[in-house]
This record gives sequence, C-alpha cells and structure tokens, in this order.
Amino acid sequence: MVSLMRIRTAALIGLLAVFPAYAQKSNKKEQKPAVHPDFQFGMYPQSREIEKSMTNEQTRLLLVASAVGWDIDKVAKTFKLTPSDLIKLSDNLEDDRWLRRDDYNELHAGLPVIRERDFDRLTDGLLKHSQELSKLIQGYWPDIETAMMGLDGSKTLPKEKVMYEAVVSGILFGGMMDAFYEDKTMMPPPPRRGKNANADRYYGWLVESNPTYAGKIKRELRESDNYRIISIGTELPEERLDADDIRGKGTVYEDQDAVKYRRFMGVFTRDKLLPYFKSHRSEFLAQSAKTSLGYVAFAEFFAWYYNAIANNVVNDLVAAHRISAPDKYYIYAVRAPM
Repeated sequence: MVSLMRIRTAALIGLLAVFPAYAQKSNKKEQKPAVHPDFQFGMYPQSREIEKSMTNEQTRLLLVASAVGWDIDKVAKTFKLTPSDLIKLSDNLEDDRWLRRDDYNELHAGLPVIRERDFDRLTDGLLKHSQELSKLIQGYWPDIETAMMGLDGSKTLPKEKVMYEAVVSGILFGGMMDAFYEDKTMMPPPPRRGKNANADRYYGWLVESNPTYAGKIKRELRESDNYRIISIGTELPEERLDADDIRGKGTVYEDQDAVKYRRFMGVFTRDKLLPYFKSHRSEFLAQSAKTSLGYVAFAEFFAWYYNAIANNVVNDLVAAHRISAPDKYYIYAVRAPM
C-alpha cells in the first residue's frame, strides 16, 4: 500500500512539474506568417484617397513583404498573384514613396510596419508616456477651459463637447503637430508622397492585426469660403458642411475668436507640451530601437508612436469625464487667417 502511494505521489509531482511548462507553451501567442494582409493602416494628416488605396490587400502585402525583404517573385508565388500586376502596383507605391530604394537599389517599406511583437516590447513605455502626457494636460485644465469657454463661439455649447474639439483636435492632433514640424528635432514635416515637388506630405504606418494600435482618432481639415472646416472623431463626415451649415448648431470661431484660438493653441503646445517631448527624446529613441523597423527613419516611427500616445490620452480624458466623445465625429469651423 505504501509503495503504491509513493508511486501515485511521484506521478502527481511529475505531472505538476510538467504542467506549468505546458500551460506556458499553450498561452504563447501563435506565430503569424512573416507576410500576411491583416495589417491596419493609419496616417496623419488624413487623406481619404490614400486610406482607400490602403484597403487594397495586395498593397498591404507588398508593403509588409518589402519590410521583411521579400521580392515580388516571392510574393507572387506565395499568394498566387500575377507578377505583372504586382510590378505595376510596386511602381506606383515607389512613385508615392510608400516604397523606397536603398543604396543597393533594393526596395524597402517607406513607412513603419509595426508587428505585434514590436508592440509588446513597447507597451510599458507607451503606457508611461501616455500617462505622463495625460497628467501634464490635466494639470493645465483650468487654463485650457478658461481660454476656450471664454470665446464667443463656445459660450452656448456643451462644455465637454467644446473641450473635446479643443484638446483632441486643437491641441493633440493640431497644435502639437505644428509644434513638432516647426521644432524639427522630433518630427519634421512629413515626407512628400509623390514625384512632384509640390506633392502632399503624409506620415503613414501599418500595424499588425489590431486596428486600435493604428489609431482610432481621425482629424480632417479643409478650407471653404475663408473658413477652416475641421472634423474630429472616430469616423470622417459623410457630407461636406460649410460654416453656414455649422453655425447655430456647432462651434464657429469668427474673426477675433479665431485669432485667440490659434494664438492659444500655438503658445500652449509650444511652451507647455513640446518641452516634455524634447526632454524625453532619449526615451523615445530607446523605444524605437526595440522595434524591427529597419530602414524607417526615427521621425516616421515617432509619428506613429505619438499618435498612439495621443489616442491613449483621449481615452483617459473621456474616462475622467473631462471631455465628451462624439458618436462619430464633431465638426467645427475656424475663420482662416486673412
């Protein structure tokens, strides 16, 4: 009897010794193929045309393949695609600098391709930077609120809506980008996406599998009849509204309001927020070094990283009831400089 109990005890100990290793193996993320189309595209500033082009599965396959060193023949063979179609698509992407050649004439992705394993390495740092920026902005909340709610165009509208437009659009996705571009030490103006010297400039990125990591907030700006019409939210407007359509229902900043609005956004982002990013530049460089982005410049990594920080801050401010998020988007108008 004693011998039998010893055998059973030994067997149980052996099973318990093996089980943690088995559980660890089972919980390990399934390894995804080096190249697959399940990548989400994000960009700044917003372009509906480019976003639409990036919904093309072959476009994403080519960009991801170029990031891991695959050539067109391998892509065509692996995914049973027509090489001539891929060559034409590749030429178009190269013209728009979504693909770039190195000194050896080899093509590489012209945007960050963030893999899940990259994001896992960045999570702790990203959370830290998001929390720090959120705390910094909330520390100035009375100043922001006083400045925005003192404008004539804001006085009849819900405060949480006005503050969403001001902080999310005016500060995080507006004034901060201008401050970065002017400073140039973190993120200079985006690369041109075309052969023409006057081609529009955009930052873009692809993020593996999870659309949240690509950024949910979209900001679109266009000019109409001496106004800047700005939408901010998780979707783009279905229709094109002008200032007259918005007036009486949404925020419209007329002449003096517009001057005060622009001045506040410029001074606040440059003097209060930009120093935080410059003082933490070494940390952002260290974050970039944790990824496998290869030939992509730091500024292009930082464009995605800042976008992720800003999206986290928005979530934090909504959860704290500082701002009220739209169901889809808010639209407001600011008189353009004369």
